[in-house]
Amino acid sequence: MNHRLQPLMDQGVALKRQGNLEGARDCYIQALKEDPTEMMIYINLGKVAHLLRSQDLAIRSYLASAHLQIGPVEAAIQNNQLPMHLKIQYDSFSKDVLVQLPKKSAFIIFIDPNTSRHLAHSLIDLSPDKMRGNPELSPYAEIYHAHIFGNGSYESIIQRHRLTSSDQINMDEETYIPLGRKFLVEHLKWDQLSTTDVLKLYF
Repeated sequence: MNHRLQPLMDQGVALKRQGNLEGARDCYIQALKEDPTEMMIYINLGKVAHLLRSQDLAIRSYLASAHLQIGPVEAAIQNNQLPMHLKIQYDSFSKDVLVQLPKKSAFIIFIDPNTSRHLAHSLIDLSPDKMRGNPELSPYAEIYHAHIFGNGSYESIIQRHRLTSSDQINMDEETYIPLGRKFLVEHLKWDQLSTTDVLKLYF
């Protein structure tokens, strides 16, 4: 990571935890001016955008992050240069699923559900119609909000809803992550994975 980025990233995290979400967002936007190809900036920007209920910015940020994660994997597959830990997972990945994906590198969103999870929470939790139609998700939306906020409210909120972290994980795996994966498959610019200009592609 660019040495000028780390202070901005750290400041963004600190401001977020203090509740200064606009300030945190501005830190990450400034960080993008330093390096618009750093995947973690988009992840952090997506989280802050979610907390600000800026659904469009959150979704675009997560798409950009996923693109930057998958692009090098696609290049490595084409050049037969996958790192060993990924090659093992790729070789054991379901061939029936693989042939249905837009690119072989899409297998990465199945073995790393992180971006899919964040994306799906923004798609569902920030959509009033979806929340009204699925009231059982409301506690999980609140728990997720507290989790990414990092302000110390997570434990009290999960206890108030009489849920556990295992309940949260199960809901993510059963409901959120599959939706996030589907959205990535449908909306990533798979034919442009070789470019890192994600600002142009997704913003």
